[in-house]
Amino acid sequence: MTKSLWSLVLATLTITPSGALSPGPLSASAAAVGALLGPWGGFLIALGHMAVELPYVATLYRFASLMRRSLARLKVPMNTIIIVFLLFFSYLLLQDFIAVLRGESSPSRSPVSRPFEAFVVGAALTGLNVYFLAWWLTVGYPLIEKSSELGRKGFAAMYISHVWMDYAWLILLAAGGGATKILGVIPYAILLAILATVLAGFAMKIAFDTWRLMRGYPAGS
Repeated sequence: MTKSLWSLVLATLTITPSGALSPGPLSASAAAVGALLGPWGGFLIALGHMAVELPYVATLYRFASLMRRSLARLKVPMNTIIIVFLLFFSYLLLQDFIAVLRGESSPSRSPVSRPFEAFVVGAALTGLNVYFLAWWLTVGYPLIEKSSELGRKGFAAMYISHVWMDYAWLILLAAGGGATKILGVIPYAILLAILATVLAGFAMKIAFDTWRLMRGYPAGS
């Protein structure tokens, strides 16, 4: 694997937990479905999630690959939007951090009892989740943009590095019934705080790179 691919994989492994491991309807449903279907329910929800996510991300990848030169002209405004959303998602994670410490975050009950229903839940809660769609358009978009520069191998390396966390996390939630039961309240809260800090750090890095771009410095100098 080339240095560029390794760099992409490392960035994906760093950014992905901010979406995959954060509280949300998908995580709550996995915990609830797990009470009836066990770990298998989490796998099916992850499969439904991927059935929507993969074509969505592939479409974004194709757009980035075809429009890279045009996007370069929009680099500064796009980076500005990404920075705002990185900080926004960081703020949401900090809110979740506080909620978990207060005991306000608990998975909702689910009537799902059949495998196909679990798959549908995963697909529906993905395709209808505005935050998920926005995450890939903002927080995750630098990963798509970088993978488009490396061709199909770059996309495959990026997506595989991302999606395994979805499967692992949702299966764990289904098996354990909730993040706090698996990790404990304090460790999970700390994890959310760390993820929030990581996103804020990426926002600062992109802000610095954008400032250099506006000053006329070449990328990577």
